[in-house]
Amino acid sequence: MKKYLPWLVGTALVPIFSLSAFAQNNVEFSGDLRVGGVGFDRDERDGRNIDQSRLRLRARAGLEWTISDTYSAKVRYAARVHNTGNESAELKLYRALPPGSSSIHPGQSTLDEMYVQAEYGQWRHRVGRFQTNNLLMSVPAKSFSRTDSTGWDVSWTDGIHSRYTLPSGWHVNMIMEHNSKKGPTHIRRAPLGFDRSASRATYYVSLDHTQPDGLFLQRSVDVTVMPSALYYNGLQYDDQRDYIGFTGRLGLQWQLAGSARLVAGGELAWAPETPTWAALNLPGQGKADGFGYQLMLNVMDIRPGHSVGLIHGEADAGWLLSTDFVNNQSQTELRYSWDVMPGHQFQARVRQRDDVRRFVGAQRKRAETDVFVRYTISM
Repeated sequence: MKKYLPWLVGTALVPIFSLSAFAQNNVEFSGDLRVGGVGFDRDERDGRNIDQSRLRLRARAGLEWTISDTYSAKVRYAARVHNTGNESAELKLYRALPPGSSSIHPGQSTLDEMYVQAEYGQWRHRVGRFQTNNLLMSVPAKSFSRTDSTGWDVSWTDGIHSRYTLPSGWHVNMIMEHNSKKGPTHIRRAPLGFDRSASRATYYVSLDHTQPDGLFLQRSVDVTVMPSALYYNGLQYDDQRDYIGFTGRLGLQWQLAGSARLVAGGELAWAPETPTWAALNLPGQGKADGFGYQLMLNVMDIRPGHSVGLIHGEADAGWLLSTDFVNNQSQTELRYSWDVMPGHQFQARVRQRDDVRRFVGAQRKRAETDVFVRYTISM
């Protein structure tokens, strides 16, 4: 930790001072620093028990240049580090994440935003590397379809993002995402693969309303299309099919006493074409189930700045798109959030995750309980 911490913090702070002279010339600095501790107790499928804890840190620093009333550009540096198990600390522009991972490895750093933006009328276009999310609005905010850089992770989207705002306040989002031959830039679970040229582009369209409107807090539907990315019988067989995922989410709110609000809702997900049970190393005949759901209940601003939320969700083995929900697992999470002051937030959680079906050859289902506390400073 001592080896990497000065380098990470120093790199994050350099833009503040070295470019402060440009701050009044349409260049704006933004950044955040997140630090905390994680612990988990896991019963592995092979009969082992693993009990570990570690400290984590993520630093991000970005510069946005407003070129004109229409055009702007942004670049952001991001790095993560643990107190153990760090890899090379060199800055590298990664084309893809490590296989099966939702983030670059501890000790690594990259540019997780590097794009040009055009905004005019009701349109906004981004080209390059950027962040994309479509979360169910909750204290433990999660998604079945699209999440970048959750928790201490660093991930991104490479491609083109266009957004059109309707007069009614609804947004239409359209993303064409590039997948490297080495893999995607956020989690896509096996047997999805991108080694063929036909699978290099992913298409995503959503219709969203995320501004509070009476009873409604959020309404959203989306579809993800991944041509020739699904290895139906497993990655070792040359049998590729299109993978398509549909999700919908709804959030409702009710005013309680004082500043408190009750927020409840849920998200549903479905993939019509899924891999076989055999391809997933699970017992069964034919195609795996492809549904997913989450339900959430929150009390926001119990006292000003203090909120608590509970979610429960489950992803069938054939749902392969979610960073937040592992396929073939159920998940329950309780999280507390405290907005200490503007730009400062403290959060704590406890989470339980369990396998739904036991894998072929496994001694038992995996079960894991994990906790974290973290503090985030944003500017």
